[in-house]
Amino acid sequence: MSNVLYKFIAGFFMGIAEITPGISGATIAGLFNVYKDFLSSLTAFSQNPKDITFKKFMKNLNINFLFPLLTGMGIAIYLASFLIDFLITNYLVIFKIFLSIVMIIAVVKNTFIDHKWNETMKYWISFTIGIVVASIISMTLLSLNFENYFMLGLAGFFAFSAFLLPGISGSLVLVMLGVYPLVIESIKSLDFIAIAPLLFGFFLSFLFLPKQIVRGFIDNEEKVKMLFSGLITGSIPAVWIHIN
Repeated sequence: MSNVLYKFIAGFFMGIAEITPGISGATIAGLFNVYKDFLSSLTAFSQNPKDITFKKFMKNLNINFLFPLLTGMGIAIYLASFLIDFLITNYLVIFKIFLSIVMIIAVVKNTFIDHKWNETMKYWISFTIGIVVASIISMTLLSLNFENYFMLGLAGFFAFSAFLLPGISGSLVLVMLGVYPLVIESIKSLDFIAIAPLLFGFFLSFLFLPKQIVRGFIDNEEKVKMLFSGLITGSIPAVWIHIN
């Protein structure tokens, strides 16, 4: 398989994961071993303009890697929006069971397969914090109004931040915040004006977070994975409560 096709396929499955409420596209990127390269490419946009030339920017961007990956993601997100709408309408319970199983598999992979159990359990506090935070949001103990433009932009910031991290998907964040149906309908109809504030939130997260995430993930990989495994576990109720 060529490198270009491999990156396209990786991006395609990342897109499916990201538009589907469950695990993050970043988790899928980890499965395809493209996560660190993906984040490194995005850090090209968060460099100090005084310290970078166009040639250095293009080298950091790594367009040969990023273009097929993002192309696959874009196609997958558009096509999957129709499938998800169909499944929610016609096979809701089966869809929820499938998402729950995928999320459990992701947790098992992070805690038992990627690292030894006796190593990951050193970070059980991070795992517990993730469960508590996600459960609070999932059970709607936090109630915010995301119908105005500012809050919709904030939802976009949270969702894209989740997308960049190997935990819950950005779409699951949108589910928990109550804006997922709007996003699916807008993608299906290519009505990007309706979700312009959300996209602006994506853009802000895109500019500010990748560099910090790369640093934090490299320095504390096991701890970060345990935190987001907790977030995945605590988000399972959101699948059953908020997807209707």
